[in-house]
Amino acid sequence: MKKRSMFIALFTMCLAVLFGTKLDAKDASDWKWERKIEIICPWGTGGGADTTLRAFTAALEKELKIPVVVNNKAGAGGVTGVEFAAKQPADGYTYLLCTPSPLLAQISGATTYDVYGTIQPLCQLVHDINIFVTSKNSPYSTYEELKAYLAANPGKVKCGVMTITGLDSACVQAAFLGEVEAVAYTEGAQLNADVIGGHVALACVGPAEVSALLASGDMKVILSCTEERLTLPGMEKVQAAGEVGLNAFFGPARGIFYIKGTPEAALKAFEAAAEKAVASEFFQNWAKTQGLDQRQGWRNTVDFKTAWDDDYNSLTKLFGKK
Repeated sequence: MKKRSMFIALFTMCLAVLFGTKLDAKDASDWKWERKIEIICPWGTGGGADTTLRAFTAALEKELKIPVVVNNKAGAGGVTGVEFAAKQPADGYTYLLCTPSPLLAQISGATTYDVYGTIQPLCQLVHDINIFVTSKNSPYSTYEELKAYLAANPGKVKCGVMTITGLDSACVQAAFLGEVEAVAYTEGAQLNADVIGGHVALACVGPAEVSALLASGDMKVILSCTEERLTLPGMEKVQAAGEVGLNAFFGPARGIFYIKGTPEAALKAFEAAAEKAVASEFFQNWAKTQGLDQRQGWRNTVDFKTAWDDDYNSLTKLFGKK
């Protein structure tokens, strides 16, 4: 009897090894979407996260053949939206767009909410970058010139950011090591106007947010928060953080997250459709117009989970409470 039981167990294990992948694939194809999908955006309309999500949902709807709606739940640097998403049913129809910014809020102690332990990475859509811009009338045009100005004018330079606990603030800290104070803004338009008017010396923003002002000559770029120089038109000569020895490469990797307990088949079906949506001509063309072609965009669940864990570890090392 024992020999027979052992044989059955071994036979079952062999079947799992031989057909496990096929069974997983079948699970994904067996999932049938029966109603609309909701993706929560923890930031307001018009920002980089919101515009990325809306471009993605337009492409995703074509793949899934069902409505995909965006629900903006802004507040607390993205943490409000994360908390809201975590309270929704884990039924395969609710997801979250997120970046490492709420993660940084947890790491820095700005929130006690366990962002890292609550939401789970599903797939990365894009990886944006940050740049430092200033007014065309500023007395500095390069990072070295700015550093010399800071030495001669301590405490005078401030940098506008959209999230005081976010990645833009992390870039300010990493690039200037306390020599420049980050100042929070609630509206990008006001920040841009204050930079142009000289009311705030710098802004840490995404290229798409100031592209028109750079093209008009009202702003100039001081530094890109990247390892290498950008290939974006007009920015090829701008110094990169990596060139000047700065570990200031933080930029919002925007991806889709899910709630623990979501059916595995739904996750696989969503991931498969999302990969096609991101690879679509529509989404790729849109990403290029936004300057989102400078870093690797799509990451599957395995690779995105690795990147998410790496972000947690590196941000904890740099900004964790001592």
